[in-house]
Amino acid sequence: MTQLDIETFFAVLEHPTMTAAARALFITQPSLSARLQALEREAGAVLFQRGKGQRRLELTEEGRRFLPLARRWKGLLEETARFSAVPHQRFLHVAAVYTANQYFLPPVYEALLARMEQVSLQVETLRNYEAISFVAQGDADLAIVDSLARYEYRMESRPLFREGWLLLRAQGAPVPAGPVHPHALDPAAELLVSWQQEIRQWHDEWFGADAWPLLYTDIPQLVERMDLSGGRWSIIPASSAAYFRQQGQVCPLAHPPAERTFYLITRKGEPLSPPAQMFLELLGEHLAGVEGVRLLI
Repeated sequence: MTQLDIETFFAVLEHPTMTAAARALFITQPSLSARLQALEREAGAVLFQRGKGQRRLELTEEGRRFLPLARRWKGLLEETARFSAVPHQRFLHVAAVYTANQYFLPPVYEALLARMEQVSLQVETLRNYEAISFVAQGDADLAIVDSLARYEYRMESRPLFREGWLLLRAQGAPVPAGPVHPHALDPAAELLVSWQQEIRQWHDEWFGADAWPLLYTDIPQLVERMDLSGGRWSIIPASSAAYFRQQGQVCPLAHPPAERTFYLITRKGEPLSPPAQMFLELLGEHLAGVEGVRLLI
């Protein structure tokens, strides 16, 4: 399939007559007919209905099935044209879990775009195993995950940093003299985000497995929208403290959950590109100033 084939297909599809389609392509009608016949031989099917006295060609059943494929080809051709138009453009594709993209990576992305000229950044939010697969398959340059949920022989993993956990309460809550003890917290007012195993284990250890919180959810986004009045509280990762200070009071916790580790995923045996190296440098600079985070790179 060539660009000429795709141009021919869409010219016939989008114009009212073969004459108009040929005029749009700056060719004669016999040349257009020859092109269309060559395309149909390539596709192995008749794509347009032809009939005596028929002014406009309509798609056949095979033509309708071919249409999505033609659109994908057209999209790839357009992307290729854009790519060749900017030969000096540098690209970085990052796959990361939600908490990374939501809480601590945005300032790193902003710093990268400000520091490095002619860089195009693509960011995707995925589950751990999806992000790892993206890197292994070559669909992303690197991934930031908080669990090695999937083994891929084509990828390499390195610990990036470990972080502790903090307590989030309402702004008007009394300021504690020191870390808040779990016994001072009411489990019936807890906003429990169960997506992290460390949090569930901590909750069960201090309150018991049968102590139901006020809110039990697997998405931290929900806690971001909740009212913290009435003694409500939640456990948040240290890397998100700056974000959650807009919502409530963040303070240290006595006997917090076990630390969690974030990992860098790259393809085995492949050197990092200059944008990727700059990204990791900026990430280290940003996290070095975050309380409760221990860098491992």
